[in-house]
Amino acid sequence: MILGVIPARSGSKGILHKNTKLLAGLPLIQYTVNAANGSYLEDWIVSTDDNLIQMMYGSIAIARPPELAQDDTPMIPVLQHVLNNYEKPIEAIMLLQPTSPLRTSEDINNCLSLYDGRPLYSGYYMGIKTKDRVYDKTQEKHFQRNGAVFIVPVELIKQGKLWDDSVIEYEMPLSRSIDIDTMDDWKIAEALIGR
Repeated sequence: MILGVIPARSGSKGILHKNTKLLAGLPLIQYTVNAANGSYLEDWIVSTDDNLIQMMYGSIAIARPPELAQDDTPMIPVLQHVLNNYEKPIEAIMLLQPTSPLRTSEDINNCLSLYDGRPLYSGYYMGIKTKDRVYDKTQEKHFQRNGAVFIVPVELIKQGKLWDDSVIEYEMPLSRSIDIDTMDDWKIAEALIGR
């Protein structure tokens, strides 16, 4: 089984109470919850230290200790905490960060279909910039992770990694690849959702 994990801590340096702040009428986290609910994921949970989020999602919320909810807390210890507190056997974790509200259930399902035991992450292709020019879409490109979807095999998590050289890339359009970190990102996401 692949377990969906939505990590949602209470603190945020850039935007106060970001995960529960209303984005175009819905709490930011709800976009990810809706995408997970509408997908083929067999099970998903929320990992949080936020009392409000725990109340919102009840039995599907795993309480995260404060030491795993700091600004500089890496994701691996958070996922290891989930593994230690989830009772059913799982093969991999699908990491769904709330800061990617434009990721859809279809994206989740496409990633589930692509998964073959190797790690996977989502992103988009960018032209390679040089001092003199930017190559267009038809020329040499590189893949830029967007943070919307990661699938991490349990064995990799135990090794302290999110991916390795065997990683599969899942392409999403740039228009849905927003990763909200600042108020400028927030305004862009609101405009895209409104459109």
